[in-house]
Amino acid sequence: MRLRCVVILVFAVMTGTGCQVAPQTARRQERLAPLPRAGSIETVHEPAAGTNSAPTVRKGSLDSRPRIQLTSAEDATPQALESQPIAGPDPSRLSLEQAIETGLVQNPDLITLRQTEGVSVAAFGVASTYPFNPFIQFRGTPYQRMPSGGTGAMYNYVLLQQQLQLAHQQQFREEVAAAQLNQVRWTICQAELLNSALTARLYFTAIYQRGVRDLILSNATLNEDLLRISERQMAAGQITKVDLAIVRMDARSTRQQAELAEANYQTALLDLRRQLNIPLDTPLNVEGELLSFRWKSVHEAALAQVGGGNQALELQSSDPTGLIRQITHGRPDLMAAQADINAANANYRLANATRTPDLMIGPFYQRDDVGVTYLGLQANMELPVINTYQPITRQRGAEHSQKQVSWQQLVARAEIEATAAVDRYERARRLVEAARPEFTIDMPAELQRLEAEFKDNEVDVLRVFQGRTSLMQNRRASLDLLNELAQATAVVTAATGLPTTTLVDILE
Repeated sequence: MRLRCVVILVFAVMTGTGCQVAPQTARRQERLAPLPRAGSIETVHEPAAGTNSAPTVRKGSLDSRPRIQLTSAEDATPQALESQPIAGPDPSRLSLEQAIETGLVQNPDLITLRQTEGVSVAAFGVASTYPFNPFIQFRGTPYQRMPSGGTGAMYNYVLLQQQLQLAHQQQFREEVAAAQLNQVRWTICQAELLNSALTARLYFTAIYQRGVRDLILSNATLNEDLLRISERQMAAGQITKVDLAIVRMDARSTRQQAELAEANYQTALLDLRRQLNIPLDTPLNVEGELLSFRWKSVHEAALAQVGGGNQALELQSSDPTGLIRQITHGRPDLMAAQADINAANANYRLANATRTPDLMIGPFYQRDDVGVTYLGLQANMELPVINTYQPITRQRGAEHSQKQVSWQQLVARAEIEATAAVDRYERARRLVEAARPEFTIDMPAELQRLEAEFKDNEVDVLRVFQGRTSLMQNRRASLDLLNELAQATAVVTAATGLPTTTLVDILE
């Protein structure tokens, strides 16, 4: 009975000790950043150095998908991490926004990458679990023989100990896991940003290839009509055999060009299918034309993204370079690097805390062979005489310095990339705006006018070919110019984090 009372008392004492050293749930949740959402990189603000919280991300108009926000290991269940069924857009009528949304939802690489968040959430749950595992030791000698004869009293010994971390190692482990979780979330956000930019680039490429195909096909059709007219005129003796041969060769050449343009367009659709993970047996038709888009300046789009009542941003509105730099500093890859710095800093502090030895302490009960009862406290602690954990501390400090240098160089490279991308975009946009009045020229009508004059013998074949070549080159140059601007838009999205839909409007 006495032994049982002592064991109950010991467990009560140890339970109280464990409650005192256990971390608080609210403190763990404060270190977890909100989950960045795909397609919603509208405004990102860089956190202060040395903090463990990720910047806030404003919800964008493209992201209507449900995303799961987990803040503890208990939430990381297979049911919670299971993706919700989402009805995708109709691929037979695919707009720019629908293409970007489909890529964010159905791209296999993104689906696989998003599963890493659940692993990091579970790792945070492991780090948040305090090692409350009491150590118990029991000794008993039911049989013993004394030299003087007799058996004496039964010897028994009970020891219960708990390892206590005196240098807040638990807090640093949680900070490491929280920073790593934030880094994973920002990495997912960066992958979604690049996915959106790639989808926009492939979408614009498909529209461009379709425009080239239609242009060449229209020319090939007119050449076929011209060939039939020339054959009738040859029969009537109105043109020479040389003129007919020229028309026949040009018709054959444009027909081959039309077949090649059709193949290029189908290849562009295949690339878009692979990006959006759309089966081959599903009809795919991209809507819109390059002429139907209006491109805004990057400065205007950036102000629309970060505008509002923020006076600091309004003061920077007169400095386009500073505004673009601020937007670029919120790129997800830079925020992931900042979270990596926080993890390295927490690892350094954890290694420094390891230099303080843990304490093994707990009560014990003993009753010897002569019946004397002992009740006391026993403590154990290692003495860091040889291994003072200084080398691992220096290593963690060097890793922290290396992460800081990497982040600084990444920021410098991001600013250069953003500046180059914006400069390319603005130059192409100015050229498009200057040449937009010429885009409205109806090329088929102009070609039909030349064909009518050729029928009336007012112009010869060479004049028709010369006029047609000029019109073709003009329209092809217009398409190339629009395609350059469209491709530059995708580059700006990847370099600055501005969504493509904020740079592009659809004209009525």
